[in-house]
Amino acid sequence: MRNQHIASYFLPTLLIILMGILIFSPAVLCSEEYTQNSQAQISAKGANEFRLITPANLGGQVYLEVWDEDDCMVKFKIWARANTPEKAKKFADMVALDLDREEEVDDLNLTTPHPAPWEGSNFGINAILYIFIPHNFTIETKTQAFDLDITGPIQKIDIQSQYGNIQVSDIAEETRITATYGQVDVENVRGGLNVETSYNSISVRNVETKDEKALLKTSYGKIDVERFEGQLEASTVYSPIDASDITLIDGTNMFKTVYSKIDLDIADMKDAQLYVQNTYGNVNLVVPEDLSTRLKFTVGRGSKITTRGIIIRPTVLNQTTLEGICGEEESEIEIDINGIGQILLEGR
Repeated sequence: MRNQHIASYFLPTLLIILMGILIFSPAVLCSEEYTQNSQAQISAKGANEFRLITPANLGGQVYLEVWDEDDCMVKFKIWARANTPEKAKKFADMVALDLDREEEVDDLNLTTPHPAPWEGSNFGINAILYIFIPHNFTIETKTQAFDLDITGPIQKIDIQSQYGNIQVSDIAEETRITATYGQVDVENVRGGLNVETSYNSISVRNVETKDEKALLKTSYGKIDVERFEGQLEASTVYSPIDASDITLIDGTNMFKTVYSKIDLDIADMKDAQLYVQNTYGNVNLVVPEDLSTRLKFTVGRGSKITTRGIIIRPTVLNQTTLEGICGEEESEIEIDINGIGQILLEGR
């Protein structure tokens, strides 16, 4: 009874204290928003490259696409939140946009103070850019905390990004993407392709590397490849690799992960070498039933190798190894599983 009495005595006081904390805490103060729109435009005649640089203390979204004009145009929207309208407007006014020409490059720079007053606070600021450039430009970007959505036709692209997701499509010659903690989606690319990120996935569709190679690398993220022709190397850790409708032409191709699975569906191989490495994970490989190749499969003890729907002339066969020949040995496939796992080869 005494405890109940004490609780009933202090409960109203505690409620009042908690309400005071909630009311006067900066985290729950009523916030005010301010939105500012602007636009910049510059002639692209004589230029062949567009470059975008953003500061580390500003994030948002970038939408870049091609149009039929001979200008580069940027539509810019800044959104700020603070505890007063005046402060929100002050934050927005601190973001400067500069679109200028440097030799054959049209430069777009966003600048902010360092440090900015919204850093480390409960306030916020965000920018959205809609960028229009002429056909077949080269693009270079250096951004942080910006999601990028870029649509060509674009000649070449070089992206350096931190803490932002990336979507790129319709690149004619070369694509280079270096990201940190960002998801990367690439589609309709010709020529060399180099994508590296971490702690997120890579998705690649409709790629033809011609005489170049595609390099895909992440960690703790899945790699998806669909409709690919050329040379390809893909590596991750603790995450699967799934590649379908791929044609490997000449040169060395490699897929590598650990503690996950690798699924490969090969449409064709032409004088190519395919190396697959896994640790404590399965490898499932589908190939044309009439494929000409030399095979070498190795697994750890307690694992197994299964084949079906394809004719193999074995040269070495035991509990952990299968070596053999299909057709005329025009290509080479080598699969190695370190530890326990299963190799499944199917002819289609």
